[in-house]
Amino acid sequence: MKRSSRLTHSEDIYRVRKQGKSFVHDAIVLGVKPNQFDHNRIAVIAGRSVGGAVQRNLAKRRIRSAYQELTPQLHQGYDLVIVARSALLDFAYAHLVEAFEKLLDQAGLLKD
Repeated sequence: MKRSSRLTHSEDIYRVRKQGKSFVHDAIVLGVKPNQFDHNRIAVIAGRSVGGAVQRNLAKRRIRSAYQELTPQLHQGYDLVIVARSALLDFAYAHLVEAFEKLLDQAGLLKD
């Protein structure tokens, strides 16, 4: 993933989480806020409630992979903050992609 496609500053992540819209699923929480760019920027967060370092990194890799799979179907110009929940590790990858797609559809980010 390109550096320009990532939210790297904590102020940006905080802004999306506080001022943006949130959509919740058992496995992930999606925060969305429009940005002034012509591309999406994302941040993937996995706290200690997900597990140890190995589990957190696995959760983040799975989320990034699902995001890349769905990227061609997305509208551009949004900041996305994706927070992993502890149930994510129990989901099969196909169910994770389905759940992520459902949240993106609720947020209005999927193209028709």
